[in-house]
Amino acid sequence: MDACLKNKCHIEELTMGWSGDFDDSRNELNEMLVLELLQPQRNLKKLTVEFYGGPKVPSWIGNPSFSKMESLTLKNCGKCTSLPCLGRLSLLKALRIQGMCKVKTIGDEFFGEVSLFQPFPCLESLRFEDMPEWEDWCFSDMVEECEGLFSCLRELRIRECPKLTGSLPNCLPSLAELEIFECPKLKAALPRLAYVCSLNVVECNEVVLRNGVDLSSLTTLNIQRISRLTCLREGFTQLLAALQKLVIRGCGEMTSLWENRFGLECLRGLESIDIWQCHGLVSLEEQRLPCNLKHLKIENCANLQRLPNGLQRLTCLEELSLQSCPKLESFPEMGLPPMLRSLVLQKCNTLKLLPHNYNSGFLEYLEIEHCPCLISFPEGELPASLKQLKIKDCANLQTLPEGMMHHNSMVSNNSCCLEVLEIRKCSSLPSLPTGELPSTLKRLEIWDCRQFQPISEKMLHSNTALEHLSISNHPNMKILPGFLHSLTYLYIYGCQGLVSFPERGLPTPNLRDLYINNCENLKSLPHQMQNLLSLQELNIRNCQGLESFPECGLAPNLTSLSIRDCVNLKVPLSEWGLHRLTSLSSLYISGVCPSLASLSDDDCLLPTTLSKLFISKLDSLACLALKNLSSLERISIYRCPKLRSIGLPETLSRLEIRDC
Repeated sequence: MDACLKNKCHIEELTMGWSGDFDDSRNELNEMLVLELLQPQRNLKKLTVEFYGGPKVPSWIGNPSFSKMESLTLKNCGKCTSLPCLGRLSLLKALRIQGMCKVKTIGDEFFGEVSLFQPFPCLESLRFEDMPEWEDWCFSDMVEECEGLFSCLRELRIRECPKLTGSLPNCLPSLAELEIFECPKLKAALPRLAYVCSLNVVECNEVVLRNGVDLSSLTTLNIQRISRLTCLREGFTQLLAALQKLVIRGCGEMTSLWENRFGLECLRGLESIDIWQCHGLVSLEEQRLPCNLKHLKIENCANLQRLPNGLQRLTCLEELSLQSCPKLESFPEMGLPPMLRSLVLQKCNTLKLLPHNYNSGFLEYLEIEHCPCLISFPEGELPASLKQLKIKDCANLQTLPEGMMHHNSMVSNNSCCLEVLEIRKCSSLPSLPTGELPSTLKRLEIWDCRQFQPISEKMLHSNTALEHLSISNHPNMKILPGFLHSLTYLYIYGCQGLVSFPERGLPTPNLRDLYINNCENLKSLPHQMQNLLSLQELNIRNCQGLESFPECGLAPNLTSLSIRDCVNLKVPLSEWGLHRLTSLSSLYISGVCPSLASLSDDDCLLPTTLSKLFISKLDSLACLALKNLSSLERISIYRCPKLRSIGLPETLSRLEIRDC
């Protein structure tokens, strides 16, 4: 009472929250009295009441005198058995009722006296969530016939109401989004939905999708975990004239998409179908698909063996994705759609052959991942349109498409224009095909292909566009090829055969990022690094054979340098030439310089541009005194067991010390 919120006229948003623990120590009548006396002033626009333990909501909540109220949330008020009258809040736009676990019925009291005023005249969003005992939403004839009821409502969401069986509002003239989530007993007809664009029905009874309601504006339909749904019935699909996107997920009893003879005339606008975890689907062989379909994705359908025969007739299909369909063995004889731009095949364990016409048409993106029965590609050229080819975890693949390489022959038209080539975890793959990589190739990644033969200089040529080269776990690679003039990013990991770089240095004047990790036999860094004027980031890690730096020093314009766990690199820090790196802002040194005992301003070892310094596993370091590094903002020091003293600049904003 002393708080006197009624007099605090500038409060526009208010949250009243109690503890979430409803134990015996709570006094229901006290809580009801407290909430009654905490009535706020009437300029309130947003109110949230949560974990309130009284048996009913006080009368001021819903009072029409709160004429500016726009948003109201009643959340987890676990002792309330009914809802207050809220229909008289004339400007209310958003209403959320959640966790009212003792409310069984919502009736006319929710709307108020409809003969005197129009209830909820401005309400746009209405949500009921987590109402475990709610059984019925009752509408008297007077409420049903009330002109303008929910006239502005655009969003209605009913979630986690497992006992709800009653009807929904019959007329929702402005509704654009309807979601019914985990209401398995709801068997009432859907309301008239003439303007609904999005319908989301999750874990409900199949009866909900049988009613002949008006769905003429529906563009997106999301169906998930619908019990006893074997297919979409003819009477329902005929209502979907404007449908553009269909999502069907977790409907395990579904044996076909729709009844075979309902006709596809009503689904002319359907552009996208997403099917996920429908284990009852064995064959789509006899299924017809809409002629204007652009995107088809089938994922985690464990028993699917056959695709629709009419794929070739889908002249608008641009994207086809088949993922986690372990029993799918082949494609229809007619092959792929002629306008297909993207094909993704993942975890199709028994797939042995690609469609014979995979290399025709407009294909731009081809990804094949974890298809262990795939041994080879069909013969022929890759399409000139193909920009990205990604092959991952195909353990028995032995050959790549011959047509991906260019040949100095008048017979070959050298049409392939690949820009990205990624090959990962293909343990049986011996090499690239003979010939030259396309001059258009910008990104090349070869990871974990232990039988793979090195890329020769013959495969690259002087006008290559290659910008990104990433090689990992490639034991056969002993030296980098030349002709890397356009390279900006080079990543080398786990290449035990790599001993040195070319004597003439790296032919990569545009190189910006160089990463060399876990190359245990590498003895030296690239020669003539001082010529790599574009190099900004150098990261060397766990190269146990590395003993020295290049004589002429590191790349002069480095902004980030990381040298870690190179145990045989014993060159004193004073000989690294770090003070000459006038652009260096980040330095990470770890597990090197075993005799370094002091790092101080007097040594002039570090550039004044440094802003981040990471030091780790310097076993002899006892003193760190860097008060004059005026740009330094962050220092992290790990596992330096002899460190006893530190001196820090005033500019420092973050300091980490661990295991010292």
